[in-house]
Amino acid sequence: MNQLCLSANLRKTERLVTRHYDTWLAPAGVTAVQLPILAMIASAKEPSLRLLSEQLDLDRSTLSRNLGYLRERGWVKLGPSSGPKPGLISLTAKGREALARAHQLWREAHRDLESTLSEKMMGESLALLKRVRRKTREAAATPR
Repeated sequence: MNQLCLSANLRKTERLVTRHYDTWLAPAGVTAVQLPILAMIASAKEPSLRLLSEQLDLDRSTLSRNLGYLRERGWVKLGPSSGPKPGLISLTAKGREALARAHQLWREAHRDLESTLSEKMMGESLALLKRVRRKTREAAATPR
């Protein structure tokens, strides 16, 4: 089953790739899970829990737990909600510094992985993963 199971194989690969990036990102004090959250907050026009959850494809409880940790580190600020509209999330100066340090290390980690796999294989792998996500979302949205 393990050899044929897409889920098991994706998880094994994800753990290896995450460890690779975590090793490179460690000097910045950021993990491979935290970096996309910080980057999305920095790049979104109005970052909210809902937007981040949708864009990062994370359930809200996982995202909330990660945001809590980032807030404890002094990297993010959670704004107050106004009525039904949730509060906006922003990076603090300390968070922007952490993101800048981590982004440089991420680029080095990415180049290292790309040299291991080859630029072509990296591009093909990313394209395949995007197709798998899109098709899986489409299948989930279709009633059975």
